[in-house]
Amino acid sequence: MSVRSIRSLALCALAGVVFAPPLWAQAINIDFGEPGAGPPPSYGAAGQPGVWNSLRGDHGVTTPNLLGLDGQPTAVSLRQIGGFDTPTVIDPDTSGNDALLMDDYLVTFSPTLESCIYVDGLAPGRYEVLIYARMPNRPDVLSYTSVDQEPGVPYFEVGGTWPGAHEELISYSRHVAVVGAGGDLDLHSGVPPGAIAANGAALNGLQIRPLDIFADGFESGPE
Repeated sequence: MSVRSIRSLALCALAGVVFAPPLWAQAINIDFGEPGAGPPPSYGAAGQPGVWNSLRGDHGVTTPNLLGLDGQPTAVSLRQIGGFDTPTVIDPDTSGNDALLMDDYLVTFSPTLESCIYVDGLAPGRYEVLIYARMPNRPDVLSYTSVDQEPGVPYFEVGGTWPGAHEELISYSRHVAVVGAGGDLDLHSGVPPGAIAANGAALNGLQIRPLDIFADGFESGPE
């Protein structure tokens, strides 16, 4: 092989590295509510700042090409099953950008059917997932959150009196999930066992960001 050919191969390989999609293209912020009513990109909540996808998440509807933190479309889509309403309330305890995220939400009132979020098109790897699930104006109502791809599938109860800023298990739960070669991530917010279903369970929003992307396309498990 000539020196010129070797140089050409090297340049092609370098170009592949330079133009590969950055990891933060798979980082996504979602606010459930009316389109255009979400927080500004400067707001990070308990995670990373960036563009927020503001969507109703209506039952059975698939939203394709979610925007990454940079505002560019991704191959990631979202489908919601089980939440049948997206109300907006005024909670006097929240304000500013916190209120834009937390005062609108998906809600389910079923004792058995959760608000289930199916995210598809993610690169295989480990992801941090923040599920915002506080019922506005109802600190006595808790939501039961989980992620199917989190090892052990732990459940968390989220809710309580707003402390003035985001606090884990008050406004959100934190999960570390392993996305496999299929690229799917399944998240839930439902009524806790034994709770009054008529009080409902809230799902205000989500933040998803990669921790490790598996280069070989296969899951190697969490650290």
